[in-house]
Amino acid sequence: MAALVSVATLAPSVHADSGAVVDVPALRTTWQPADLTAACAAAEQRADAALAALVAIPDEKRSFANSFVALDHTVAMYSEAVWRLSFMKDIHPDAKVREVASACEEKAGQYLVGLWARGDLYKAMQGFQSHAGTKVRLDAEATRLVETTMLEFRKNGLLLKEKDRARLVAIRSELTSLQTAFQASLNEDTSGFDIPCAKLKGLSEDFVAGHVDEAKKGSCHLTTKYPDYYPVMENGALEATRQKMEVAFMNRGGPQNRERLNKAVALRHEAATLLGYANHVDVVAADRMAKDSKTIGAFLARMQKGLKPTLDAERAKMEALKAKDIGKKKASINAWDWRYYENQIKKADYAIDDEVVRAYFPADKVLKGMFSVYERLFGITIAPVTGAAVWADGVTLYEIRDTATKGLLAKFYADLYPREGKYGHAAEFTLSAGHEVQGGYRIPMAALVVNFQPPKDGQVAHLSMNEVDTLFHEFGHVVHETLTTARYASHAGTRTALDFVEAPSQMLENWAYLPEVLAIISQDPKDPKKGLPVALAEKLSAARKYDAGVHYSRQVFLGLFDQAIHTHADPGKIDSDVIAKKTWASVLGFAEDKDAHFAGTFGHMMGGYEGGYYGYLWSEVFAADMFTRFQKEGALNPTTGKAYRDLTLARGRTVEPSTLLKDFLGREPNEAAFLKMTGISSP
Repeated sequence: MAALVSVATLAPSVHADSGAVVDVPALRTTWQPADLTAACAAAEQRADAALAALVAIPDEKRSFANSFVALDHTVAMYSEAVWRLSFMKDIHPDAKVREVASACEEKAGQYLVGLWARGDLYKAMQGFQSHAGTKVRLDAEATRLVETTMLEFRKNGLLLKEKDRARLVAIRSELTSLQTAFQASLNEDTSGFDIPCAKLKGLSEDFVAGHVDEAKKGSCHLTTKYPDYYPVMENGALEATRQKMEVAFMNRGGPQNRERLNKAVALRHEAATLLGYANHVDVVAADRMAKDSKTIGAFLARMQKGLKPTLDAERAKMEALKAKDIGKKKASINAWDWRYYENQIKKADYAIDDEVVRAYFPADKVLKGMFSVYERLFGITIAPVTGAAVWADGVTLYEIRDTATKGLLAKFYADLYPREGKYGHAAEFTLSAGHEVQGGYRIPMAALVVNFQPPKDGQVAHLSMNEVDTLFHEFGHVVHETLTTARYASHAGTRTALDFVEAPSQMLENWAYLPEVLAIISQDPKDPKKGLPVALAEKLSAARKYDAGVHYSRQVFLGLFDQAIHTHADPGKIDSDVIAKKTWASVLGFAEDKDAHFAGTFGHMMGGYEGGYYGYLWSEVFAADMFTRFQKEGALNPTTGKAYRDLTLARGRTVEPSTLLKDFLGREPNEAAFLKMTGISSP
C-alpha cells in the first residue's frame, strides 16, 4: 500500500497535468475461483489493518492527514481491489469465476456498509475536529472532504442508538445480497425462443442469417439480449413476433427478481425511518441537487404535463400507421408496438432507414473517429497499449495522455461485443479512482463495456445510430472518470451527485449528431473515401428528437415508478409489478401483455439508482443547458472544450453540481434549453 500523502501544509492539490504521475497497477484478468476468493478476503484484511491503525491514534495526535485523508485512502484502496475483482462477474468468460466475483461484490458491499457504521471511525474523525481541527485552517477541497465524510457517517446511522445502528447495518447487508442476486439473475439470463425464420419479416438478411438454427430447418433462435431485442422491436413487421419478444424480454430474471425488489423496497423504507427520514427518496436526495422527494415529484409532474401534447400527437401518428397496416379504421398501440411504429415514423418523415444508416458506421471507424473528436475537444491523445493482457478477443487497453505535456492521465479498456455471461447493457466501470498519493497523482483506470452487434463471417461490425449515440454517451463517462484532478478518491471522476452524474455524458451525446462529427466517424459503404452524405447527416440531426414525446414520457414513467415504490404508504405490502403496470398506464397508456413483468427486469432499481432514477431526466435538463455554451462558441472549439474539462469533468465532487454548472455557464442554470430542444410545452 502506498504511503499517505502529507497534507499538513495544505498545498494546492497535485494534478495529473502538473505533477508527477504515479501509474495505476495493471488489471489482473486471469483468475481461478479460489484465487479470486482469497484476493477478496486479503483486501478486507488489509483494510482492517489500516483502519485499526487509524483508530489507535490518540485524539491529541490526530491530524487531517492521519484521520480524514487516511480514511479516504483506505476506502479507496479497498474499493479499488474489490472493483477489480467484482468486475470479473461482468466480463470474465468462466462462469465459476463470475460466480465468485459476484460473491466478492456482495461481501464487499456488506463490508462497506459495516465500515460506514463503525462508531470508532466516526469518533476518530470527531477526535480530529475537536482537537487539531479547531486550530488548523483547511482549504476548500479538504473542507469538502470533511463535510462529505461526516455526511456519509450520519446517513449510515452514526447518530443512532447502538441497537438501531446494528439493525441498519443488517438491513444494508441484506440489501447488498438482494441486489447482487438480482443483477446476477439478469446477467446470467439465457432466455430466448425459437421462431420460424419467415416470421422475422422486416429484419435484415444479415440479422436473419445470423440467427438460423442449423439443427432445425427453417427455424431461428432469438435471445433476449439487447442486440436481438432492439432490432426485433424496431424492425419486426409482424406484431405477433414483436409481442413474443416483448413478453420474453419482460420476464428476464423471473418472479424471483420481482420478489427481491419488493423485499428491497420494504427494507429501504425501514432504513429510512430509522434515520429519521419520511422515505427512501428523501435519504437518497439529501446529498443531491434535488434535496428532497417533493422537489423530485414536482419536477416529474411538470415534465409529464409538458410532454402530454407531444405524446398524444405521436400516439395518433402511430395509431394511423398501424390502422393502415391491419386494414382497419382505428387501431390501438400496445407496449410491443411503439418502438416499431416510432421507427416507421422516422423512416416516413425523415426518410431514415436504421439498417441503411448502419452501413455507414463501421465500428472501427466510429471508435477511431470518436477518439479523435474527444482528443481535439479536450486536448488529449488516446492510443492502444500494445501487449496488454485482456480477458477476451477484441478487448483493447488504451492510455490517455495530455497533448500539451505528453503526461499520462489515465488508462481504460474497451469491450464492445456480447459474449455469454457478459454484462448485458452498456456502462462505464471504474477500476481505479484517481487521487493524490505520495510522490504525485495516481492515475485512474476505467472500462467501457457495451454490446454492439458483433462482426459475422469475417465482416466488419457496423453500428446503428442508436449505438453510436450510446458509444458517445458511455465514453463520456470514461472521460469524466479519467480526466479527474480531484485530490481525494471519494471526490474523483464520476463520484459526483447521482442526479448530476449523467449530465456530462448526456451533454456529449450532442457530438454524435453534428454534421462535422458525422463526417469523421462515418464511411460510405460504396466509397471508403467518403463519409455520410450531408443530406443524411442533416436528417439524422433533425430526427434526433422526433420521438421526444414517447422517449421522455418513458423517462417520466421510470422516474415515477421509482418514486412510487420508494414513497409508498405501506412498503411492507408492496407489489412492484402492479405499481409498474399502473404507472405505465397512467403515463404512456400503451397496453401491456398481462404476462409481461417489467419490474423484475429494471436493473437500475437494484443497481445504485433506486430512489434516484429521476436523475437521468433531471441531468438531461442541465446537459442541454451546458451545451448552449458550445453552441455559442463552437462545438469543436478546443478552448471551450478545455474549460469544460477543467471546470466540470476534472472537479468531480470537490464542489456542488450547482457550482460546476454556474462556473462553466457563467450564470445560474435553467430549463429553457431543454424545453426548446424537446418541444415540451412550458408548464
